[in-house]
Amino acid sequence: MSLPLDPPPLEALLGRGRATVGELFLARAERSAERPFLLFAGRTWSYGEARQEAERFAGWLLSRPSGGSAGLRVASFLPNRPEAIWALLGSTLAGAVYVPLNRAHRGPVLGDMIARAGAQVMITDLEGLELLPDLSATAVDAVLVVDGEPGPDSDFARRRSWQEVESSTPGAAPVSDPSALAEVLYTSGTTGRSKAVLLPHNYLVRNSSWVAWSLDLGEDDVIHAWLPLFHIAGQMDTVLCFIAAGGVVALQPTFSRSRFWDQVEGCGATCFIGFSNVIELIWGIERRESDAATSLRIGMVGGIPPKLHRDFEARFDVRLHDIYGMTEAEPLAFRHPGTEPPVGAAGQANPDFELAILGPRDERLPAGSEGQIAFRPRVPDVMLKGYEHDEAAFVEATRSLWFHTGDLGKLDDDGNLYFKDRAKHAIRRRGENISSFELERVLIGHERIAEAAAVGVPSPLGEDDVKVIVVPEQGAALDPVELWEWCQEQMAAFMVPRYIEISERLPRGPTGKVQKEELTQVSADLFDAERDRGKSRSATGAGR
Repeated sequence: MSLPLDPPPLEALLGRGRATVGELFLARAERSAERPFLLFAGRTWSYGEARQEAERFAGWLLSRPSGGSAGLRVASFLPNRPEAIWALLGSTLAGAVYVPLNRAHRGPVLGDMIARAGAQVMITDLEGLELLPDLSATAVDAVLVVDGEPGPDSDFARRRSWQEVESSTPGAAPVSDPSALAEVLYTSGTTGRSKAVLLPHNYLVRNSSWVAWSLDLGEDDVIHAWLPLFHIAGQMDTVLCFIAAGGVVALQPTFSRSRFWDQVEGCGATCFIGFSNVIELIWGIERRESDAATSLRIGMVGGIPPKLHRDFEARFDVRLHDIYGMTEAEPLAFRHPGTEPPVGAAGQANPDFELAILGPRDERLPAGSEGQIAFRPRVPDVMLKGYEHDEAAFVEATRSLWFHTGDLGKLDDDGNLYFKDRAKHAIRRRGENISSFELERVLIGHERIAEAAAVGVPSPLGEDDVKVIVVPEQGAALDPVELWEWCQEQMAAFMVPRYIEISERLPRGPTGKVQKEELTQVSADLFDAERDRGKSRSATGAGR
């Protein structure tokens, strides 16, 4: 089957295959001004109204006392709410660079990301305001609070109310270069400190349009959108993808199994999105006579559980389409219209990319062989521009003229990609990638912990649960319950360990590296947060 040279939705909307986020959004708002764009908490915004919201935010940015938007960066520490979308679109309309921060982060990890972001404007809500670390050593000079009164200014930053945005004169000074930097997104840090990924406009526009093409999306489609808007999938595979298609985004604060079907039926969703754990959770909902009579027609799922794939489709009369990608390049493989990828396969390569499976010497392996998944672009500006302040990591990742994903997989004779495993020490929990490096760094910050290791262990819900192994400082006592409670305050909820083992030492190899393969066992007497929270069990070296 011959493939289009440019994404058909982008070609139909703009008549060309390259564009900025601002150009995509304004073209859609012009063509579909009266059609619904966003549903949230019982309210609907049309594309025309969304344009007004975004342009007011852009106007507010452009009217800042510092003047203009050259070099301006806007950081967002928001949960899923409309202001996060207005900030994303409005930043691009003002020619600023958008830096969304994972709302679940806490403490030193969050502080490090804010410092590296170099953002002058921080957007949050009252709850987030209480979670922000000291910003005095960062570039932030204004904190915009989207709900309620922001309170008094600090010594280093002025606090501003969203009412200022609502009363601002709409404005726009968007960039016109599709290769220009649009966003800085932090990776999950599965191989070390989270990397700051530099994403150009064309990456976001062109790849989101390919997703719309892959799923045959149109103006009558509505997506049940719960993925966090600070993730690439929450932005590109939902918001920007549906702007390209002209569809409706039914934004949810988070995923709720108990409210899933009520939400779907309430908004008339035709599409839902998630990861393998979401399929498991929906499958576990009590059967209803109406299971196969919903408005849903497709599900976009990263990592469909093969054992449930066809049974899920039959029960709910919905087609599931896998998708494979990463922050650095999303998506890399998906279903092509008119094809039916085999169960277990993500589909074929995005037309803008060439995929390969590489061996240990970066040699290209034949179809059917397992190795590291690698890719390279066929056209400009469809992947990251680099890692900010970490050029060495980018050079290493792109050695031998291939970008190395760190994931293992294989390609079949038809070019379908099968994802097999993650990078060696990645932990994936509830759809979130967790950096063992960053989790260990937080644990070592505890005054009574000398060493720490974090590993993933299989979860009954699919993906992983988090296990940590900690070595107390000499003579110190550690209570796993107290440590678990401490973790609640120091890190994102998805990082908080389920299992805690207190040990006298960590196993190390000849080079001094921790042998994590020896740490993945879960014994019956191990602290399990789902069973033991609230019980006190002090120890200095129990568990190994």
